[in-house]
Amino acid sequence: MEAGRITIFTGPFGSGKTEVAVNYALYLRRQGQRVGLVDLDIVNPYFRSRTLTRRLKEDGIDLVSTSPGLEMADLPALSPRIFSFLQSPDHQVVFDVGGDPVGARVLGRFQPYFQANPYQLWLVVNPYRPGYEDPACIAGLAREVEAASRLKITGLIDNSNLGNLTDRQVRARGALLVEAAAGRLKLPVVFRTYTDEAQLTVEQAGREQVFPLKLFMLPPWEEEENWS
Repeated sequence: MEAGRITIFTGPFGSGKTEVAVNYALYLRRQGQRVGLVDLDIVNPYFRSRTLTRRLKEDGIDLVSTSPGLEMADLPALSPRIFSFLQSPDHQVVFDVGGDPVGARVLGRFQPYFQANPYQLWLVVNPYRPGYEDPACIAGLAREVEAASRLKITGLIDNSNLGNLTDRQVRARGALLVEAAAGRLKLPVVFRTYTDEAQLTVEQAGREQVFPLKLFMLPPWEEEENWS
């Protein structure tokens, strides 16, 4: 599961890629790394990692994003702190990027850094979201993201879930769909997420590629309980 100094998470609306990006940044921080989290999601106006800026700062994670009010501009105004992260060899940099061609296009502005540094571009997949039940559709999205970003996707993240209805059967069916998409793309499944160990089969629980998630992108009425 270990990546290079730059890790980019992308995925379509409802895939959970922001949850995964935030949790991965926290994971790196727990390993003693200096972490910069870059919110470049210009597609989803609701569940954005930037809403957690204060909370993540308490955990030692610096979060930067586009300038407020200019997220949807054709060329979003980027904070110079993003470039300072990329130029600092002692920073692990995690990108949270919109998962369609429009959202991925902004990555083109960092091409010199991606060419000079090892990076991972991971596509977060939840095959239970409408429009992504077919592995061929997932593979098609991956190719569109690659064309828009001018980067190669290096792996898939299996985030199969149906919210509170997720159980072992839901996870197992989703895993098959993600595996099929990965096979079409000739890419690995980097890890599979879970929010409760009861969702995992015995085989999955014994693998290193499973990754626990704490949920942060919650409706307001659930947030207080989650932060406690």
